[in-house]
Amino acid sequence: MKPLIRPFFPLLFLSSLFSDSKPANPSVQETSGSVTVRDSGGRPVFEYRKKPSEEAKNNAPYYSRTGYIHPLYSPSGKIITGDYAPDHPHQHGLFFAWTRSSFRDKPTEFWNQKKKLGDIRFHRFLGKTETKKSLSLQFEQIFTANKDSNEPILKETWKIVIPHKQRDYFQFDLTSTQTCATDDPLLIQKYHYGGMAIRGNDQWMKKDKNGKPVGEMITSEEKNRENGNHSRPRWVTMDGAVDGQECGVVVMNHPDNFRFPQWVRLHPTMPYFVYAPMVEKPLTIEPGQSYISKFRYLTYDGTPDRDAIEGSWKEWIKN
Repeated sequence: MKPLIRPFFPLLFLSSLFSDSKPANPSVQETSGSVTVRDSGGRPVFEYRKKPSEEAKNNAPYYSRTGYIHPLYSPSGKIITGDYAPDHPHQHGLFFAWTRSSFRDKPTEFWNQKKKLGDIRFHRFLGKTETKKSLSLQFEQIFTANKDSNEPILKETWKIVIPHKQRDYFQFDLTSTQTCATDDPLLIQKYHYGGMAIRGNDQWMKKDKNGKPVGEMITSEEKNRENGNHSRPRWVTMDGAVDGQECGVVVMNHPDNFRFPQWVRLHPTMPYFVYAPMVEKPLTIEPGQSYISKFRYLTYDGTPDRDAIEGSWKEWIKN
């Protein structure tokens, strides 16, 4: 029987424990349009979008967005994420968006941009901090009540921590902190998707000889896109061939997160999934309180190894 998870990371974490090599530092390059992180060898890890990407001009203006990560790269330089996908141009790389919601008793919507009931955009780069072990970046996004408004109803900071040691895989941790920008709450209604999402490369939409998408998803409970939708995994992998080479990403959900383990929307045919804490009941972000979410990302070439992912998971939750 073909295993659900195929080996890729042999002795990955042992090598990081016993290596005598001196940690090398990633680098940051900021332009008017993006902030790019590279590992010590100069390989790109990801780009954070301060301005709309080139794909924006090929779509309706209401699909334009900033304040997300794209491209996200594998160590060999394969692009893991998609942006302005032909089937869903409102999905943007690695992004956070609430779906059905309301503010001051009026509907808001940050996911389906065509409705123009909300917007999320880059506000400012809060800078970087470096320690002996890692590089940390902070960005601020704002959520507005409609596409044309400049008045924020939510402020969100992303703290992204990139370890100095990047070897056979790329790793970073992202903490999202959302707070009300007014004295009024944001109600996120019960819905079957919405939250921290990732859109995969469009090549993963291709069909194999059996008519199934070539891109695969596997959860920590060994469920797939056919039986794992609205399950509550600790992590999810998504992988497939890009330009003929296998690569993919793991997204982990932290035990500190609200309603952990959160439900996950695994789309049956398209390469995207989202951690969605409102699947069974609504939630409210109240003034004076912070809604905090923590995620770990691993990108790789080849296919994932369950033991290595579990090792990273256990190491992460101890910190």
